[in-house]
Amino acid sequence: MAQKTHLNSDEVARLLMASPVTVCEWVQQGKLHAVVIDGGEHRFERHFDLDDVQQFAQEQGFSLSPPDRGRLRILVVDDDIRAARFLVNLFGTLSETVEAQAVHNAFDAGSQIHTFRPDVVLLDLSPHDGIDICRRIKSDPASRAARVIAMSDQPSVETTQRAMMAGAETCLAKPLNHQRLFDVLGLTMEPHTPVCESHPQTP
Repeated sequence: MAQKTHLNSDEVARLLMASPVTVCEWVQQGKLHAVVIDGGEHRFERHFDLDDVQQFAQEQGFSLSPPDRGRLRILVVDDDIRAARFLVNLFGTLSETVEAQAVHNAFDAGSQIHTFRPDVVLLDLSPHDGIDICRRIKSDPASRAARVIAMSDQPSVETTQRAMMAGAETCLAKPLNHQRLFDVLGLTMEPHTPVCESHPQTP
């Protein structure tokens, strides 16, 4: 059977181990080319050429094959220990599909990135070295395939642009909207996931 050469948004998301929301953002940012097709009944769909997706993955250092470890590894880098612990506990509700760890400084982040080998790094930008950590992750061949999701309690346009120029795919406002976070990660939130009162969600 011939290899499929045109993909829809969901197929690209699965191939790049991202969420459809993130794929849409890449298209809007001009990073990933898509052709809009009339799907009938006032529906429009994005179609992607496989060669374009493969080139995008190579440029970004993304793997086109899902990890064989069985669980998505997420490293939380946040100097707010309570906020980091809450995120680890939040992901703990998905223990069959997600494994999460947290560190609170640049030194430990560098160490865990090479020993834990995360698929995703949730990186707080509040410390002055947040952008530098992101830049180092994406410039190191051993870690550049990891997705970097930046977080900031002051997510200005300038902050978001700096984070994305350093290699982050998006920047989420803190306190985090948990549904938005799960959408970006391509995860399904458990229906009774507890919410920590000290870290309320954004509306």
